[in-house]
Amino acid sequence: MRSPPLLHTSFVAVDIEATGMDPGRHEIIEIGLQIFDRTGLAERFSTLVRPKGRLSLDITALTGIDERELAAASAFSEVAPQIRRLLAGRAIVGHSVDLDLAMLTAAGLDFSSNDIFDTYHLATLLLSDLPAYNLSAVASALGVTSIDAHRALADAERSATVFLRLLEHLDTYETSTLEEVATYARTAGWRLAPLFTDALRFASTRSERVDATRERRFVSEFGFLTDRERPEPLRPTGSRSAIPSDAIQRALRQDGPIASVLSGYEHRPQQEQMAHAVAEAFNHSGQLLVEAGTGTGKSVAYLLPAVLHATETGESVVISTNTLALQDQLYRKDIPDLRAALRSTEQMAEFDAVVLKGRTNYLCLRRWFAEHRQPTFDPVDAGLRAKILLWLGQTETGDRAELRLDAEEGQRWRALSEEEEGCVAAHCVYQQRNQCFLYRARRAADQAHLVVVNHSLLLSDVTAGSRVLPAYNRLIIDEAHHLEEQATTHFGFNVDQRSIEDLLDRITKLDGALFSGAIAVAVAYLRAHLDPDDLRTRERGEPPEQREKLAFGAAANARSATLELFALFTEFTVRYGAAEGGFDRTVRVTDGVRHDGAWLHVELTWERLDANLRELYEQLRWFLDTVDRPAMAARADELVEDQRDALIGQLTTLARDLAKIAVELLQIIGSPDRNAVYWLERHSLTGHITLHAAPLAVDELLRDKLYDTLDTVILTSATITTDGSFDYVAERLGLSDADRVAVPSPFDYQRSTLLYIADDMPEPNQPGYQRRVQDALMGVCGASRGRALVLFTSHAALQATYKAIKRPLEDEGILVLAQRTDGNPRQLIERLRHTPNVVLLGTASFWEGVDVVGPALSVLVITKLPFSVPSDPVFAARSEMLDEPFLDYAVPQAVLKFKQGFGRLIRSSHDRGVCVILDRRVLSKRYGASFVQSLPECAE
Repeated sequence: MRSPPLLHTSFVAVDIEATGMDPGRHEIIEIGLQIFDRTGLAERFSTLVRPKGRLSLDITALTGIDERELAAASAFSEVAPQIRRLLAGRAIVGHSVDLDLAMLTAAGLDFSSNDIFDTYHLATLLLSDLPAYNLSAVASALGVTSIDAHRALADAERSATVFLRLLEHLDTYETSTLEEVATYARTAGWRLAPLFTDALRFASTRSERVDATRERRFVSEFGFLTDRERPEPLRPTGSRSAIPSDAIQRALRQDGPIASVLSGYEHRPQQEQMAHAVAEAFNHSGQLLVEAGTGTGKSVAYLLPAVLHATETGESVVISTNTLALQDQLYRKDIPDLRAALRSTEQMAEFDAVVLKGRTNYLCLRRWFAEHRQPTFDPVDAGLRAKILLWLGQTETGDRAELRLDAEEGQRWRALSEEEEGCVAAHCVYQQRNQCFLYRARRAADQAHLVVVNHSLLLSDVTAGSRVLPAYNRLIIDEAHHLEEQATTHFGFNVDQRSIEDLLDRITKLDGALFSGAIAVAVAYLRAHLDPDDLRTRERGEPPEQREKLAFGAAANARSATLELFALFTEFTVRYGAAEGGFDRTVRVTDGVRHDGAWLHVELTWERLDANLRELYEQLRWFLDTVDRPAMAARADELVEDQRDALIGQLTTLARDLAKIAVELLQIIGSPDRNAVYWLERHSLTGHITLHAAPLAVDELLRDKLYDTLDTVILTSATITTDGSFDYVAERLGLSDADRVAVPSPFDYQRSTLLYIADDMPEPNQPGYQRRVQDALMGVCGASRGRALVLFTSHAALQATYKAIKRPLEDEGILVLAQRTDGNPRQLIERLRHTPNVVLLGTASFWEGVDVVGPALSVLVITKLPFSVPSDPVFAARSEMLDEPFLDYAVPQAVLKFKQGFGRLIRSSHDRGVCVILDRRVLSKRYGASFVQSLPECAE
C-alpha cells in the first residue's frame, strides 16, 4: 500500500468510444469515467451518447454497440454538465488519452486546468520489451483482467487499475534514479513529470538518502560494477562423425521426443525427407537448395540436424532469417521446444542458442555514462535519457528493441550505441569486466551451438570482413527468396545531402563565435595536454588553432558545393523523372544522362566538393595522428587516457565516414562501375534527393564473399522453384552447382482448396478492369460473408477498391478493412483473426507473413499478377542484361511472389478455402501457365 497521496487526492480515468478517430468529423457514442485515488477505485459513471450521424459496421463490430441502443441515448449536450462535474479538479488518466480528450474538447469540454497522465506513455517507460503496448497488452503484463474490451467503462476501470499498478512499479526505483528522471522529465516537457517528483518524495520518506552527490552520479552503474564471468567459447571436439540418420528418425517419429513436447504433433514424411537432406549437406560439406512447401515444418527440419552436428563437433551453426517474426519464432518457440524434446533423450547433448544483432542495436555503457553526466536542455535528449535510466537496471541485453523510441529518439540513440570505429574496447573498463552489452552478446555467440541472425547482419558481416559474427563454417539461410534483394542493398550504398551536411557538422562548424564539433574538442584536448615542443618535431608545425581554421574553411566550402550539387540533382529529377509519376521520381543515371550537357556542371561541382573533402580529411588525420602519438599516451593519467581513447575513437569514425562518402561520390559521379546501376531518388514528401548505387548482379559477390568461405551452405524457403525448376533462383544467387530438393506440402490441396480463375475479366490494362474487380469482390466476399484477404499490387488500386466496396459490403454486415487506413499490419491481421465477417485489403507485406489458421481466412483473392514496376532502376538495368528479360526475369520473379501470396490461404491440415484469381492473363498469355503450374494441384 502506498503512503498517503503526496500529489493528487483524486484521479479520473477516462475512455470514450466514437464513430471514428477524427475529432473534426466523428462523434462520441459512449463515455466511461472511473473515479479513484491511490487507495483504490471509487465512483464510476457510464453513458451512451446519441450521435447525429450513422454508426459504421466497423465500430459496431469493435464495441458491440448498435444504432438501436444509441437511438434511445441522450445527446452529448445533455450529459456534458455531469461529465464536467466529475472531471473538475481531478487529474485525468487514460491509455493513449490524447485522442479521448481531443474528442471531448471538440464536443466543448476544457482540460486546461487538469493534470493529464497517459498510461501508454508511462508503460513504455516502466515496462520494457512488451510485444505491444495497447491497453490489453499492458493490462495483461500487469495481471489486470477485463472481459469487456472496447467498452468505455470497462476500459476506464482497466486504465485506472493499470495506472495504480504502474505507480507501484515506479516505487521500486532507487531515489537517485527517480531524482535524475524527474529532472529529465521536466526538461523533456513530459506531462508525467509530477509522477516522478511524487515517487521521489515517497522514496525519500521510505529510506534515508546517503551521500546524495555520489549516489546521483554512480547508482545507475552499481549493477554493472561487479565483474561478470566470461563464458568459455565453444571448442571444437575434433569429431568427424556424420549425423546418424536413425537419430533423425527417432526424434521425428510419432512417438518420439518432439511429439512428447508438441501437442497435436503429426509425423510428416516431408519433414523427415528435408531433415535427412540437410543432414547430408552437413555430413558431406555440401551446398543445398530446399523448397519446403507450407506445413512441412521446415524450421525443425533444419534445426534438428544443425543441433546434432553442432553438439557433436563443437562448431557453431549460423541461421539467418529475413524477418523479425521468423527470428522470434525460432528463438522463442522452435528452439526451446527442440531443446525440451532433446533434453528427454539421453543420447542427445544440451545445446545453447543466441540471437545476435548489429552493433548499433546495443547501448554503449562508456558513451552512456559519459553523456548522462553532462547537463542537457534538449527535450528529445532528456526524454531519451529518462527512458534509458529507467530501463538500464532491468535490461540484460542492452538491446534498443526493448525500448519504445520515437523517430527523433531513435536518431539520438546512435550517439549512445556501439558504433564500430568509435569503440575503444581494448581500453574500455566495461568490456574488460564483461559488462559491455555488445561484447557479452558476442561472447554468448562464441559459446553457442546455434547463432540466429537476420540477412542484414549476415551480409553486413560479409561486407565488414567478418568482424561481427563468431567463426563459423556452416550456414542455413531461411526465407532465402529475399536474399538477392538484401544482397543488392548491402553490396550497394546510398548518399544524401543531409548525411553529408551532418557529417561536416560533426567534424567542425561555427556556433556563434565559437567552433564546435570533434575538431574543436581535439583542439581543447591538445591545448591542455600537448607540449609545444612536440609540434616542432612534426613536418608541418602549425598550432592546432591554425589547423582548425583550415578544417573549418574546407568544411564550409564543402557545404556550399554540396548544396549546389544536390540542387543540380533536383533539376535532373524534374527533367528525366517527369514521366515516372509526378513528384515521386527516380531517375537512373545512364550513359544518356551522363552525356547530357548539364551533367558537366554536376562533374565540375563534384570536383570542387571532392577537393574540399580531401583537404578536410587531411586536417582530420593530422588531429588524429597528433592525439594518437605515443608521447600523448605516456603523459596521460587514467581519466585523461579515457578522454583520449574516446577522442581517438570519435576522430577515427569521422575520418572513416568522410573517406567513405568521398569514395561513394567518386564512384557515382567520377568513376562509375560498369557492373553497377546508379539512380537519383527524389522523395515525394520532403523533396530530398538520395543517390543510390547497387550491383547489377549479386551471384558472384555471394559466391566469393560468402559461400566459398564456408563448408556447408543451405538455402531454404517455401518458394524457390518456378515451373518446377530451381534454375532461376540458383543462378540469381550463385548456387548453380548446389544440390536441390523440393519437398511438397503435406496438405491435400485437392480436398482443401478450390482454385477459381475469372476468365471473363478484362486484362488489367484494358478499360473497365478496375470496375470489374470491385464487382467481383462484392460478389465473392458477399457470398463468403467476408473471411477474405484481398491482395493488390498497388496502393492506388487498393484505395480505389476500398472506397467502392466498403459501404455496399458493410450494408450486408461485412466489415472492410484496408492497409494504411484502418491500422498497421499487425492490428489488421489480429482483427481478421478475431472479428467475424471481415474483408482485409492489403498489398506489399501482406503477400507473405500472414498466418491465420481456421475459417477466419477462407477466401484469398489475387487481383493482379505481382510483376515488378518496369521503371524500377535495378529491375530495368538487370532486364537490359538479358536477351529475354520478361520471360527470364520478370515472370520468374513474379511467380515467386505469386506463390507466396497463395501460401496465405491454407495454413493447417484442417483449413479449407477458395483462391480467386482476377487476372485473366494466367489463361490468355503464354506465360500464364507458369503461374498456375507453380501452385499445388487444387480443385477447380
